[in-house]
Amino acid sequence: MYASEIETGLVAPIPPLARIFVLKIAELCNLNCSYCYMYNKGDRSFRDRPKFMSREIASAVLTRIASYAVRRNLRTIALALHGGEPLLAGREWMQWFLQEARRIEAGGDFQFEIGVQTNATLLDSQWIEMLSAYGASIGVSCDGPEEWNDRERRDFDGRGSYQKVRTALELLAATPGVSWGVLTVVNPDAPPKAVLKHFVDLGAQAIEFIWPDYNHDNPPPWPPGKMASYFCELFDYWYGLPSPPEIRWFESAISLLLGGPSRIDALGPDPLTYITVESGGTWEPLDTLRICGNGITCTSLDVRTCDVETIWTLPLYQIGLRNQDLLPPVCNRCAYRSVCGGGYLPHRFRRDTGFSNPSVYCAELLAVLSHIWQRIAPDIQKLRAVSTPR
Repeated sequence: MYASEIETGLVAPIPPLARIFVLKIAELCNLNCSYCYMYNKGDRSFRDRPKFMSREIASAVLTRIASYAVRRNLRTIALALHGGEPLLAGREWMQWFLQEARRIEAGGDFQFEIGVQTNATLLDSQWIEMLSAYGASIGVSCDGPEEWNDRERRDFDGRGSYQKVRTALELLAATPGVSWGVLTVVNPDAPPKAVLKHFVDLGAQAIEFIWPDYNHDNPPPWPPGKMASYFCELFDYWYGLPSPPEIRWFESAISLLLGGPSRIDALGPDPLTYITVESGGTWEPLDTLRICGNGITCTSLDVRTCDVETIWTLPLYQIGLRNQDLLPPVCNRCAYRSVCGGGYLPHRFRRDTGFSNPSVYCAELLAVLSHIWQRIAPDIQKLRAVSTPR
């Protein structure tokens, strides 16, 4: 499928190194979110995997990643505990994993930065205390006020999740010393100011606003311009706050516009280096790529027998590393190419042309990035005028 896009034999001896690993410790979830790329975007590979990652697999994963960190002289490695719903693995398993990670970490000159991404319906004070004790950060998935969250984030009986999630968010805000934030999948019909204010009022200092996962074979259902209007309005409100929370999409956009780096994989011209480990113990490319086809991310690279670097030769992983080489002429002519990088790789996919396309959100990204530049340019000029010696 990818031979026409990239020659898999031309692999650099040491390509850009992965520093973020997404561990699918649970392939189950207690919610049935309509937009979920894991279960509701056509991929069915989860059905063939273990419901939970075994301790044998988890220990092998940690050992392999630790060896890789030492071998490649990496001082930090981010481990994102994911699912499904990772808390379904249970407290006993989670405590064992955290202890094992800290034990293995102690044997090398590096650090695991551990984060747990949860729907928070099971998150209580005991979970918060345990995770915080091991230095794990907590990301909570929530789409805003109850009216908007419960449109998509429901359980299998159709009941909304908001009340349980709000209780968890209030617990997090009331617990000192916990590193936490919110991830929200944007619904452009929702009022962006109200969504952001909702999270700020609950005490969130870091909020991820995620573009919903669509591509050219399954395009967004909203009218053209809807997402752009949402993000432009959201940016203006955020930019005008006296003490704005961290929104990495906006901060990365500003950094890129000024010639700096990006902090997210959805913006910028960087290689896509994320590695996923499924519950059955296989090294796989970025997990959101599964929206591009059933089983598209599946491999036979077992963590018990294969080092991290074996993923370098996979065609799909190579596409991520060299994604900028695949951009069409229209992207290469665009003034914002170095900012959007053609868009998030899964959003570039089309069955007949693979990833050699602009993002399905191309026009929306151009409108938002142009708006951000027009908004910040006068302030940049003022700063430069003040800092210029007379």
